[in-house]
Amino acid sequence: MNGILELTLNGEVKQLKFSNYALETYTKISGSDIGNIKEIGEDYSQLQMIADLVYSGLTGYYRGKSLIIDFTFEDVVEWVDDLSYEGQLQVIKCFTESCLRITQEMIKAFKAMSTEQQGEKKK
Repeated sequence: MNGILELTLNGEVKQLKFSNYALETYTKISGSDIGNIKEIGEDYSQLQMIADLVYSGLTGYYRGKSLIIDFTFEDVVEWVDDLSYEGQLQVIKCFTESCLRITQEMIKAFKAMSTEQQGEKKK
């Protein structure tokens, strides 16, 4: 349902899960609005964005599996330094596709709730 991506980080294959936990973590550490990616600019590089996304995806996977988070943001920054451009693009693609999917699911749920409420009002 939500984006899962395997990456080799620090010589180990790790899974990133871009779901609600990851989205929550990303908005907290990047300061962006939910469902948005902070814009790359002078104060925010692509590599910083990748570090934020990888940390969020790792956190999402660990929290979803009830695992103990045994890494720090600084660890992730170091690991991302060795990540290929192809790996970076995979992270961006998986995250954005997951955000789009989550947003679409939320819209469907809101519409369904609205339809139910209108049906109850007519009774």
